[in-house]
Amino acid sequence: MISYARAHVKDIGVGLEVLPGVVSLLEALSLRENVVVGLVTGNLEDIAWMKMEGLGIQNYFTTPNFGGFGSDHSDRGELVKIAADRATKLFPGGFDIRAHVGDTPNDIKAAEHGGALAIGVCTGIFSEEELRQASCGDAVIIPNLTDSKAFMSLLGIKD
Repeated sequence: MISYARAHVKDIGVGLEVLPGVVSLLEALSLRENVVVGLVTGNLEDIAWMKMEGLGIQNYFTTPNFGGFGSDHSDRGELVKIAADRATKLFPGGFDIRAHVGDTPNDIKAAEHGGALAIGVCTGIFSEEELRQASCGDAVIIPNLTDSKAFMSLLGIKD
């Protein structure tokens, strides 16, 4: 799969779109010295980063790039834990908060299983109620990611 993706890397972003607010939010987060931004996805790591590059957003993720990927584990909750472990090793000193953003009930469950604040966004096919029902009770559900300041406030990040 990786060899195929590399051979077709110019087409890897075709059909994919960055949802409204994502670029401005990632940009705002990437400018903060006290924030690290990683990626959790079921994609194989190499393919995931090729997709982020194809979408023009890889540069907003913290360098060195890190995360939890389908090439690491088949359970998405474990991927959240793996990403957190990698962040801790790369950026020692601890974190005030870990958050995982997603638009599916499985994303909410994975965040909570992985020990992160679950932030559900209603940008996919699932309703606010469906996202809320997936939570053990601590998930925060928001309509979208277009209000970067509100998102940062939610995480306790002050201007």
